[in-house]
Amino acid sequence: MAAIDQTMVSNILNATTPTGTSGAPGTYTALGAGAMKVRLNSTASTAAAAGTEIASGGGYTTGGTAVSAASTASSAGSAVTLPKTTALSWTNSSGGAWSIVSMDLTSNGGTRAWFGNFTGQPISVANGNTFQIAADAVSISLT
Repeated sequence: MAAIDQTMVSNILNATTPTGTSGAPGTYTALGAGAMKVRLNSTASTAAAAGTEIASGGGYTTGGTAVSAASTASSAGSAVTLPKTTALSWTNSSGGAWSIVSMDLTSNGGTRAWFGNFTGQPISVANGNTFQIAADAVSISLT
């Protein structure tokens, strides 16, 4: 039987998510410096591989959007939430519909730290419409 101490859970979450004011990852140096990014995918992300990123152009930039505000830091094993203060928003101007299935939280250099599939996916975003992730809408946890 194995388990993890709640303080260690907080340490891991805070080290690998953007809990600083710069949006950079905590102390896990393998993720590098600079603001972490949310990347949108048209296929499901898995533990083994990131989803297929939405094509650049038409309102989306390949590599993702920086999480400019700090997330809610973990304490006593609680979840980390992001983005903290400002919603992330993309307006589709591609001429066709986007099909959004998952997201990846990556380092500024593209190293994937966390992923998740959206509830109710695939989410269709018609041309001219906006897809938004509200403040504190993404919850990252370990159990």
